[in-house]
Amino acid sequence: MAKKNKLWFSGEDAQLAARFTKCLTKALYNRRASYLRAKAEQAASEISIEECSEEVDKMYMPTTRPVEEIVESKLMWESIRRYLHKLTPKECEVMISLYVEQLSVSDTAAKLGVEKNTVSTHRRNACEKIRKEMEEN
Repeated sequence: MAKKNKLWFSGEDAQLAARFTKCLTKALYNRRASYLRAKAEQAASEISIEECSEEVDKMYMPTTRPVEEIVESKLMWESIRRYLHKLTPKECEVMISLYVEQLSVSDTAAKLGVEKNTVSTHRRNACEKIRKEMEEN
């Protein structure tokens, strides 16, 4: 006949079990308190959508540009950002305005205080330099 496991402790074992249980209870209490403090800090640092609705509207407002044009701009920017150091400062400004800020040629010209043809020339020159660099690599 097999011996049954004892489920109750007595004497020194009971004292040890009580101390161990007390230690585990305290550790669990501390972990819960830390978790709740972290959640409270996180909730305090979060901003509701109502508080920043203007920024969200600006970021996600419908665009008048076709989706294909937006995608092309993003792909172009991903391609050219590695080569910006090869461009002149003006070419760099034009490329950033056109492909990062996604401004039109007219808006870029107004921003930089130059003619539209100048913006187009800088873009064309920058694209040629980038193409040459890509071909060499």
